[in-house]
Amino acid sequence: MGKFLVLLMMVMMWCWASMAEAEYMLYKDPKQPQSVRINDLMKRMTLEEKIGQMTQIERSVASKEVMKKYFIGSVLSGGGSVPSKQATPETWVDMVNEFQRGALSTRLGIPYIYGIDAVHGHNNQQSFLIMDPILVKKIGAATALEVRATGIQYVFAPCIAVCRDPRWGRCYESYSEDPEIVRLMTEIIPGLQGEITDDSKTGAPFTKTCAKHYLGDGGTHLGTNEGNTILDSKKLFSIHMPAYNDSIIKGVATIMTSYSSWNGAKMHANRNLVTGYLKNKLKFKGFVISDWQGIDRITDPPHANYTYSVLAGINAGIDMFMIPYNYTEFIDGLTYLVENKFVPMSRIDDAVERILRVKFTMGLFENSLADYSMTKYLGSQEHRDLAREAVRKSLVLLKNGKSSTHPLLPLPKRASKILVAGSHANNIGYQCGGWTIEWQGVSGNVTDGTTILSAVEKAVDTNTKVIYNENPNQDFLKSNSFDFAIIVVGEPPYAETFGDNSNLTIAEPGPSTIKNVCGAIKCVVVLVTGRPVVVQPFVGTIDALVAAWLPGTEGQGVTDKCSPMRFNSMVKFTVLLVMVMMWCLASMAEAEYMLYKDPKQPQSLRINDLMKRMTLEEKIGQMTQIERKVASKEIMNKYLIGSVLSGGGSAPSKQATAKTWVDMVNEFQKGALSTRLGIPYIYGIDAVHGHNTVYGATIFPHNSGLGVTRQVQPYDALNLIVVCEQFNRDPILVKKIGAATALEGFVISDWQGIDGITDPAHANYTYSILAGINAGIDMVMVPINYTEFIDGLTYLVKNKFIPMSRIDDAVRRILRVKFTMGLFENPLADYSMIKYLGCQEHRDLAREAVRKSLVLLKNGSHANSVGYQCGGWTVEWQGSSGNVTIGTTILSAVKNTVDPNTQVIYKKNPSQDFLKSNSFDFSIVVVGEPPYTESFGDSSDLKIPEPGPSTIKNVCGLVKCVVVLIAGRPLVVQPFIDTIDAFVAAWLPGTEGQGVTDVLFGDYGFTGKLARTWFKSVDQLPMNVGDPHYDPLYPFGFGLTTAPTKST
Repeated sequence: MGKFLVLLMMVMMWCWASMAEAEYMLYKDPKQPQSVRINDLMKRMTLEEKIGQMTQIERSVASKEVMKKYFIGSVLSGGGSVPSKQATPETWVDMVNEFQRGALSTRLGIPYIYGIDAVHGHNNQQSFLIMDPILVKKIGAATALEVRATGIQYVFAPCIAVCRDPRWGRCYESYSEDPEIVRLMTEIIPGLQGEITDDSKTGAPFTKTCAKHYLGDGGTHLGTNEGNTILDSKKLFSIHMPAYNDSIIKGVATIMTSYSSWNGAKMHANRNLVTGYLKNKLKFKGFVISDWQGIDRITDPPHANYTYSVLAGINAGIDMFMIPYNYTEFIDGLTYLVENKFVPMSRIDDAVERILRVKFTMGLFENSLADYSMTKYLGSQEHRDLAREAVRKSLVLLKNGKSSTHPLLPLPKRASKILVAGSHANNIGYQCGGWTIEWQGVSGNVTDGTTILSAVEKAVDTNTKVIYNENPNQDFLKSNSFDFAIIVVGEPPYAETFGDNSNLTIAEPGPSTIKNVCGAIKCVVVLVTGRPVVVQPFVGTIDALVAAWLPGTEGQGVTDKCSPMRFNSMVKFTVLLVMVMMWCLASMAEAEYMLYKDPKQPQSLRINDLMKRMTLEEKIGQMTQIERKVASKEIMNKYLIGSVLSGGGSAPSKQATAKTWVDMVNEFQKGALSTRLGIPYIYGIDAVHGHNTVYGATIFPHNSGLGVTRQVQPYDALNLIVVCEQFNRDPILVKKIGAATALEGFVISDWQGIDGITDPAHANYTYSILAGINAGIDMVMVPINYTEFIDGLTYLVKNKFIPMSRIDDAVRRILRVKFTMGLFENPLADYSMIKYLGCQEHRDLAREAVRKSLVLLKNGSHANSVGYQCGGWTVEWQGSSGNVTIGTTILSAVKNTVDPNTQVIYKKNPSQDFLKSNSFDFSIVVVGEPPYTESFGDSSDLKIPEPGPSTIKNVCGLVKCVVVLIAGRPLVVQPFIDTIDAFVAAWLPGTEGQGVTDVLFGDYGFTGKLARTWFKSVDQLPMNVGDPHYDPLYPFGFGLTTAPTKST
């Protein structure tokens, strides 16, 4: 039997070996024709593997394991997404390879492709002005080398949009408004990809390209990013299509669809243009890729019906989908659609065949992994010299001298003293613009390069003194004898929608700098912008004006032109065009008188004028309040946010100073003011008992204490806006004290208040929005999921579930508050009021409030804790124990009050032995509740927590005692009341414990009266005045009084 088993095993092994030898995989053989390899691989692939190839995910969610599990076909870096800060080329290569190893470990070992934006290596605006296809091709080749140095094989470039309106935020990604120039600039494609060879393969120094954004993205109405291109088919094809014809002829590997619409039809769902024209008529053989979450935006609001979006996108002809995060949802959705015959298998096969064709053409199956051999090319001197040449050729001289007979340029290299000024003179980030290190770009010298200031210093004679002052004042200018000045101003960095700009004016302090300097010295103004901007108001005072566009890292190219060389004569047509555009825009700006910005106009007129100008998006933004943790200058601009808040304990940093708060509030405000209409936002914060979130602020008694004082003055001077807190149970007193803060304005929801309309919360969010808005809520405290709220409310209004009149009513109320506050005239805060934070005057006021809030009911662990005195909503949302902010504990106050010869001994919970061994005249026992807020404060027994009861029992049984109760409400005290000599309800007195001892030691008398009924046991609750079972320990309105006498 054993011999038979051995023989059987040997036969089986022989068969397996023969089968393996017979399994020759054609697709892995580089000698086979490409079509044969693709067909062989396609036959072997499952549906799961095919859909994986169609999926592109973001690198932050990619891993070796994810690549293997989901058969991912492509990974990308979103704007600013890097493996680490200032990552080296080697770090990039290692990351790219790690993902590749995951892809190669799958059953069929299909390599993935890594894509990245190469928006400006150099940027397209310059290429238009260079009008030198040979140089542009060199730039493409240099860009490809630097991209491949990091292991990446695929770039989302070039952008061949025809920018017809410079108000578009992506205009600097476009080569020109002239389709013929854009066609000329497609020469960058063979620069990036290499020339097409007989076998269509390119070597390692090149990348695959992506022409974008198909079709008409540069022609949207009013230059609105992702907007609607309103054109007849003749104009669409004559203006926006020609560059795609040229790109396909030059072998472009992929084409990206546009977020925009053509006459209302979303391009991501436009089968006629994607499949019918691009693939069938133009015979494009590469793959079509979506933009970032592009299919989500097929519906309004985005992602509202994702299965439909997948269906519409795939049937339109998109082959690869830039998901980038919710890839499992996409994979599951597409699988469902194919298995249920909504998407034919032939459509999947067409997409995968196109993707594989690109990968085979790249040689990825033979050379899947990158190495470090090309890292030397990243930022090489040869490439920097090329960039410098591009800068030189891209400069446009718009004005040279006050008259043609007295030109200022070229500037002399030898001078006594030169002034360099302007926000953009010493800022690489500003020179490079958006899509530099971060998606939106950044300020500062964030990468290697030469600023224009450094370039000036290198260009001039060694004996010439160069002085830099970003925004010099008149005194500085008069006190220096400058030969001339170079002023570098322009736009801050931006990308995509954040760059949409309706007025195209130079931001301050640019105009002030030009006015100050050019009014006193001969000046050259260098504009660093991604498009023409309004300069007409300054042209008369400027001696020379140069458009440098976004020159990138090599500022030396600017000074090359300012030295004795002549300007390129090929830009004359461009100069004329730019000046005409700027003249028209300036005239439009001058004619557009905005009533709402005029403080002399009546408030009602200002509101009406502003309301007429606002879009639905801007109105809904005003109704949205978000938490400061998710807010940023960019978010404020993008979503037109109307308000920001600090949740309980949410601060810019631990023990943040007043200056830190002001800086944060102003940073958000700058984002709001940079929007089209510049509507300021309002920052909201809980002031439950003073500015309770801020370290060092005066913490006043909680409302439970203020209610017992029976007076509005002086507390209306506190200017508190109290939301969702209670003064006391008496509606008359609530009305009386609440009158101090009454405001005719808008109704705001509580924190995620509309979520709680359903049970469970957030179960039907669209309904919650509908119910809340129709109920009359004007501003909604969202605070985290603001995009969901904005999308949901937009959907409800557009589909007539909420009338526009309800939105207008809400926004009108919000604007009324903002105009009343003077926010439109004074939107930014300064440091002038910092001195009031925690000032002595306020502490004295708080001390007075404490004195008047004490209730003497009969003639303590909390004695040395400011945190316990203040309760919840103090620095942290739930409050905390200890001396967490600046103030006076009751213990410190006792020591400050008594005679210097009186010995004060503090013991948190003294034992009987300790008490018997000391001869105390009397004791002050301070006990109560720990801090809490909201639901955390719900209590079914209302007992004083230990060791409070033990301390009362031990001390009051042996020594005369005053018990001071620190609590936000009455607690059960009946079990101890007979052993206590005096009992004081101090509520939550805040930071000023001295107010308690002021009354305890007779400097002031007790005057407080209970604003709440004090029960005997919780079994009586609820119990209010007039109830049949009303039998309190101390009735509503009770309070013993004493006369102020100095105690001895």
